[in-house]
Amino acid sequence: MNALRILLATLCVLRASAETAAPASSTPELTVPSGNYRSAWLTLEGGGAPVRVFVAWRDGKPVQFWSLSPQLPGGAKPVGNPKLLVDGLSGSATDPRLRADIDLRLVSVWSPMARTGLMRLTLDLARSAEGVRGTWALSMNGAPASSGNTTGTLMESAQAAKAHGIARGQDWPSFYGTLAANRGPDYGKPLIDDLAKAKPLWRSEAVSLSGWGTGVDGRYKKRAAYGTLCGGSSTPVLADGLLYLYHYWPSGDSEPDAESAAHMATLDHPVEKDHFRRFFSKRADLIVTAIDAASGRTVWESRWPAKQGNFQTHKWRAENPTPAVANGILVVGDYSLGLHAFDAKGGALKWTRGGGGPVQGDQGAIGPVISGDVVVWSTRAGTVGLDLPTGRELWKGPGGGARRMVIDGKERVLLTGANLTLVDPANGAVVAKGAFPGAMENKGKIDLGRGPRSNLVCEGPYIVSFETSKPDKAPVGHIIALKVDGDRIEPAWKSDASGEMEDGHIGLCIANGHIYTAFKDKGAYCIELATGRTVKQLPELTGHSNPTYVAVDDRVFFQPECQHGRQFIQLLDARPASFGPLGANWRPPHNDTTAYGEMPIQNIVADGRLFVRGMDGIYCYDLRPAK
Repeated sequence: MNALRILLATLCVLRASAETAAPASSTPELTVPSGNYRSAWLTLEGGGAPVRVFVAWRDGKPVQFWSLSPQLPGGAKPVGNPKLLVDGLSGSATDPRLRADIDLRLVSVWSPMARTGLMRLTLDLARSAEGVRGTWALSMNGAPASSGNTTGTLMESAQAAKAHGIARGQDWPSFYGTLAANRGPDYGKPLIDDLAKAKPLWRSEAVSLSGWGTGVDGRYKKRAAYGTLCGGSSTPVLADGLLYLYHYWPSGDSEPDAESAAHMATLDHPVEKDHFRRFFSKRADLIVTAIDAASGRTVWESRWPAKQGNFQTHKWRAENPTPAVANGILVVGDYSLGLHAFDAKGGALKWTRGGGGPVQGDQGAIGPVISGDVVVWSTRAGTVGLDLPTGRELWKGPGGGARRMVIDGKERVLLTGANLTLVDPANGAVVAKGAFPGAMENKGKIDLGRGPRSNLVCEGPYIVSFETSKPDKAPVGHIIALKVDGDRIEPAWKSDASGEMEDGHIGLCIANGHIYTAFKDKGAYCIELATGRTVKQLPELTGHSNPTYVAVDDRVFFQPECQHGRQFIQLLDARPASFGPLGANWRPPHNDTTAYGEMPIQNIVADGRLFVRGMDGIYCYDLRPAK
């Protein structure tokens, strides 16, 4: 139902003049979908190589589809950088019969930027004690193309909760995971040793728009027609079995200029025409979606019409506001730098603060930090500590970023920037402070590089980042650590691990007393946290632009490049003595996206599941070994 509701919203839009932007409504619209949710995994056989597909029904109506291959049997052939998009679903599910008609559009988002096929897949199924079986038929451009038989399994919501429910305490409540080390909760159970064994579980019922990495840009506006309209690159977070995603949808409040209107008139597909038109919107609907992590069904969705500015680009070089959730409250920062708190279980708005203006290019924020009953909201302009239940302002501090730390059992928040300031989150009192090292001269100015920004991670009293020593087109840096010592933050060590950092930064995570990172020219490193000593180097595992590393137990999930839209994840054995790759660099079989230049979309891991934000929704993979 949610996917259809959002599709209808894109097709039935209100026109507004190009000179004015629609004002934001004073409150968001809350939707809580009802009706039974069920999903099926099917194998399409006959007409070509077998293909596995996922279909979900809500209240008897099909609402979502995912093919593990862009090449359907007998269908249009993928070219360039292919994505198989879902444009519409219809049909019914009345036991024991299930029917779905799925309108599909095969596109290439780069070289070429074009639609390459229109198809309709028809499924006629019946369920039995053994599972689901029936027939499928595929048409292209209205003409029959192929057909065959299909078999598979059907799962009800109650079955999904039993088989795939997330255990208590298996949360990823902020961008950095459990604290600020890019590490998830301890799992303590076996995980697969090769991501090729990851089992696709579901695609979210909710649809979200593209991240920056596959996003449309003013240089090639026509790309908006082919699934690349941007909805930001915020990372989903997880708490108490629910995933939360902040994203946005251009409001459709403006018309294109004459030249672009002439191009729009040549588009003969309603979704392509509408998405191209929405590229020119001045405002965007702010959307927060809560998703059941066991099944992918939407639990609630808050949509705030025209609440924030619209921003469309491929090259976003700033942070991506990511929510935080604790104590039953979800706090969401947006690209217009507003802050909004919701009841995490039911979705009701509790309080809101600021925002509403246009999005300033390359001016983002990492997202709120929750410590106890205080939420800390830090932007480049300044930091505030707020009462979590009410939003009442408690204290102010310097701008930059924020990390939650626990030192000697005490809750602390680190404010990052040229100066590092450790505060008591309850009242903002300064506990310790120090300068971020490594200032260099760059074109006549003092430059710290990107070290104090989103890549900085923390563990216990240690603060780990990188010091840039060469700021030109091939930046060079060293891994460094600082340590909180009484009322001072002082340099702890400077590692011999150094190398070229593509686009001026590298990613980091900390697990089991060790740091994991990689350089463009020197490869991956395992470094001892307490001393900075290199334990092991893997020259062949190079890191590139805006990479991400997340750790769970003795595994590191290393995405070497998170800028240009294609997603590959390398699993690593994080045990120092056996540090090395597990299996090959894996490309997951969904419509992938990335976050471009400063702060990646995190791949979150909890309770043996991998949750990934794709170009059109959230995708879940099972990392538990097959029984």
